[in-house]
Amino acid sequence: MKKTIAAAGVLAAALVTGACSGSGSGGTSAAPTTTTTTAAAADPVKWTGTFCKGISPTAEAIVELLKTVLSGQSDPAAQKAALLAYAEKGGSALTDAAKELEGLGAPSEKAKALHDEVVKFFTDSGAQLEKAAKELEKLDPNDPDFATKLEQIGGEDADPSKLQAQVDKLKNDPELSQAFQKAPECVEMGEKLKSLGG
Repeated sequence: MKKTIAAAGVLAAALVTGACSGSGSGGTSAAPTTTTTTAAAADPVKWTGTFCKGISPTAEAIVELLKTVLSGQSDPAAQKAALLAYAEKGGSALTDAAKELEGLGAPSEKAKALHDEVVKFFTDSGAQLEKAAKELEKLDPNDPDFATKLEQIGGEDADPSKLQAQVDKLKNDPELSQAFQKAPECVEMGEKLKSLGG
């Protein structure tokens, strides 16, 4: 879990400083070409809003986790509580968002591969965090081996920096980057993270 906490620091900093400020291509974009598709595409603003609903609680819990860790808090009970909140909130939010995104479908034919990747990532990460939460619940903070046992939970699969990679992919897609800036859930997430990080 030490690697997870270090990676969480990188992720939280990146999310606080610009997940919703948008970097991708701003300004005007070329008129979209008309193509015939058999399935209706999901509204990009609704799609990115659902994406943000999935990562917002996870990112908020990461910031709170970092506050506990960086405050020099050496109390194992406080560490366990912060990690448990991260795993429970993140697991639930990512799992719910994966189901909702799957129901919405891809926001465009071009974004289908990204959509499928995000749904798989949210589904897998949600399950991994929920599993980690169950393992964390069993840990006794008074156990002399608490720190050792804590490090064995989650492993590389729980690396929150992978979440940042998903955010970056959205920001690099011109259509989704613009939707990211318009979706109320993403705007709210950005404001929350800035206030938490301040």
